[in-house]
Amino acid sequence: MPDSNDWEIGALYPAPFGLNGLWSQPGGPGTLVYPQQEIGGDLLSIKPFNEFSGIFRAPCGHSMNQPLVQREYDYDTQSSVALICCALCGYVVYTLEPFEAALNTTYQPQLVV
Repeated sequence: MPDSNDWEIGALYPAPFGLNGLWSQPGGPGTLVYPQQEIGGDLLSIKPFNEFSGIFRAPCGHSMNQPLVQREYDYDTQSSVALICCALCGYVVYTLEPFEAALNTTYQPQLVV
């Protein structure tokens, strides 16, 4: 059984090439992930015009409509953890502990008096 985490905030997960093994992070953890999405193209080609159409933008530089939540184990705190990742490349944006906190979808309004 491993005694250290195989994930890191600001790095690709799964390491070292992220989802599908197609990504690179030459600057190390916390930097942009390549290839980046297309920002603009010429109108006379088949290249996408703009791939930044998502609601959220992750620190990796990618645009997405929803994050990818992956379950892992945190060996430092001895508990399950939800890795909130970029849905394109797998860049770990932040974590939630325990994992069940990421599944809490109940809305409880606050009564302000």
